Amino acid sequence: MNKTEVITKVSEKSGIPAATCQVVLKAFEKQFGDILPEKIKGAKSNRASIVESISQKTAIPASDCEKVLSAFEEVFGEALTDKLKFWKSTSKS
Repeated sequence: MNKTEVITKVSEKSGIPAATCQVVLKAFEKQFGDILPEKIKGAKSNRASIVESISQKTAIPASDCEKVLSAFEEVFGEALTDKLKFWKSTSKS
């Protein structure tokens, strides 16, 4: 899945325009790109500060940033699940 496809799916799931999703995800990537998504997802106590930081940097309401990040986690999880299913089916042969 390429970035355009990810942004499109995140936009569909969050109900936020694709251009806004792209800005939020770019800010997220810039700030947390070197940290594994599982660590971010698992750090629920840090979630509010992550959302607030992105909101401040992008001037996008925190509620929209939260929706975009939640949708991104869902899209990421679905893509990972699909990849693992493919890997499992090919590794059994």
